[in-house]
Amino acid sequence: MLTAAAHDEAPHLLALPARRPAPARRPRLVAVEPVAAPEAVWWARIADGGPSSAEHSLVAVNSDRFADGTPVDMTAIESRGRRPVGWLVDVRYRATDGAVVRIESSEDLTGLCPPLWFAELHHATSNIPASSLLAFTGGPFHPGSVVTPREVAAAGLRMADRVGQVRWFNRSGIVDAVTVAPAIRRRGVASLLVSTAEALRVLRGWAPLRSDGRLTDAGAAWLAAAPPCWRSRLADRAEVLPDEETDDAPTGVARLLK
Repeated sequence: MLTAAAHDEAPHLLALPARRPAPARRPRLVAVEPVAAPEAVWWARIADGGPSSAEHSLVAVNSDRFADGTPVDMTAIESRGRRPVGWLVDVRYRATDGAVVRIESSEDLTGLCPPLWFAELHHATSNIPASSLLAFTGGPFHPGSVVTPREVAAAGLRMADRVGQVRWFNRSGIVDAVTVAPAIRRRGVASLLVSTAEALRVLRGWAPLRSDGRLTDAGAAWLAAAPPCWRSRLADRAEVLPDEETDDAPTGVARLLK
């Protein structure tokens, strides 16, 4: 018979062996579906100092916060240089007469584009009201400046010195041609030009820019890779146009190059 002391000193017959730690689990890679890019572009009017500011901004915003094309007046709030998340283009204009002061673009839109300034041209000799936005690089004007053809000439430059151009019909919004200099093609210049022209047409109250389905192979390739926010404006290819034979010829929405 074991005494209590002897019982304490005796090995415990029911003692279990120490458990070995479980092997560490290897990390697993889980496939995550990418977030779909927003398809809507809505328009925010903002002012740095509130409604009494001398200058206001019309900002194109690519987000699903509002439905596509919705105008949102935010001038009652002092923006102090802040823009809505997803902004693409900011057209700064005078509140008194709507004259454009400058244009700024987000990094997502400018990409590899060189610094550009612009000239706005209205085709007085056209049978159908039409406008053009011409892009220049270098010269006496700051990037983002918007000037008149007369100011271009006064600076000793020619309209032919442009590196890009988008031309469209004001009433229908049909884009007639987009020109991009060969040296800067495939750098997003056409996308920047068309997006900026779209912001200008909103400011002017004209029809939304769109294509009519006449595309070259280059235009069809751009359409296939166009941002979701533009695809609803670009008609599927309905007519095949021949590619231009010269490198400096218009690329067109019919001939659009990215």
